[in-house]
Amino acid sequence: MQLFTGWDYLLIDVANQFGHDKELFADRIQWTTENLEHLEELADEADERALYLKGVQAIRKAQQGVPTGHMIGFDAVCSGMQIMSTLTGCEAGANATGLVDPNRRADAYTDCTGIMQRFIPTLPDNERKKIKQAVMTVLYGSKREPKNLFGEGTEELNAFYKAMGELAPGAVELLEDLLNSWQPFALSHEWVLPDGYEAKVKVMTKVEKRLEVDELDHATFSYEYYVNEGQEKGLSNVANVVHSIDAYVLRSLIRRCNYDHGLILWASEVIEMVLLERATGVEHSVDTYWLDDDFNHLRERYEATQMPDIRILDYCGVLEIKALSSDHLRALANIVNSMLEHKPFPIVSVHDEFKCHANNMNWLRLHYRDIFAEMADSTILDDVLSQLYGTQGHFPKKSPNLAAKIRNSNYALS
Repeated sequence: MQLFTGWDYLLIDVANQFGHDKELFADRIQWTTENLEHLEELADEADERALYLKGVQAIRKAQQGVPTGHMIGFDAVCSGMQIMSTLTGCEAGANATGLVDPNRRADAYTDCTGIMQRFIPTLPDNERKKIKQAVMTVLYGSKREPKNLFGEGTEELNAFYKAMGELAPGAVELLEDLLNSWQPFALSHEWVLPDGYEAKVKVMTKVEKRLEVDELDHATFSYEYYVNEGQEKGLSNVANVVHSIDAYVLRSLIRRCNYDHGLILWASEVIEMVLLERATGVEHSVDTYWLDDDFNHLRERYEATQMPDIRILDYCGVLEIKALSSDHLRALANIVNSMLEHKPFPIVSVHDEFKCHANNMNWLRLHYRDIFAEMADSTILDDVLSQLYGTQGHFPKKSPNLAAKIRNSNYALS
């Protein structure tokens, strides 16, 4: 992954707020550097004027050697498609969302526009805004919004669906699987994430009642409210599952960035000791009777998803560490050792934008990249779909080595 100094990130931030966030990092740095002496004069041309000026003020303080708590933010590239492509091992969708090519600032919406133009050469370039709205909504199960945008039965609508199948085939396939996971007339749909967090989404049905008020000369009015009542069909599993994994990514990122140094240092030392003992032939036999229920639950979550999560360390003593498999310990060791390479630092998130101090952004990007690489190797999707369908199943990965390519990426966050 390409690394930058805190100063570089301040330059990137200003370029982003001006409107150059689709450019390569080097080009953004160059633009701000070339305009460094008169940045204030360009404020009225910036896409985000207030944030642009805030970034410029941070640069001016840095030039004077004045410490600043200025936080810069990087956005995920089409986060829904990014997550769906990662879980399905889809290299095409990962490439469209910045997870593969380290030398390209991906833009899934522009890519979709370009593919549609192959089918419809007369399609104008300025259709990107419309196509962005269609891409965002179709991957959450909407058929109405694409029809509203392109018209029903039109050449444009047909080209859009063909482009989506080429752009992100894994996400499109997962979309259908999640749509089909709806359980007719169930009162709720439930699943558990790798860190033990439970998602329970009640099925709420709108009911309309006509009420008569005797005290108002028998005037009537309609009152709408929702009741927990099952429906034969529904679309919401798609968005709810993807959003729940999006939230899981955020929780994982917070844990890895803003961690308890004492706990993680202790865990690193004990894990290393246990693995060394096993390498010399020592066997660790632990009576599960003594293990904490929360620990056992999180251990089972790893076994089901193959997704290591450091939340389990909150429930670990030496006995619990010895109760973990060697594969689980090695995965945790990789995470905690990377965390110990930096001091804990806070992050702020607004949906799929992640903010931290400029001096810490390298680590935030690195952890984000690693989380997605681990998800690409995981069986999270098998686990969630099995919970929704009520039967064990397997989603074959589109690519067996997507994780390795993700670890070389530069623009997963941009």
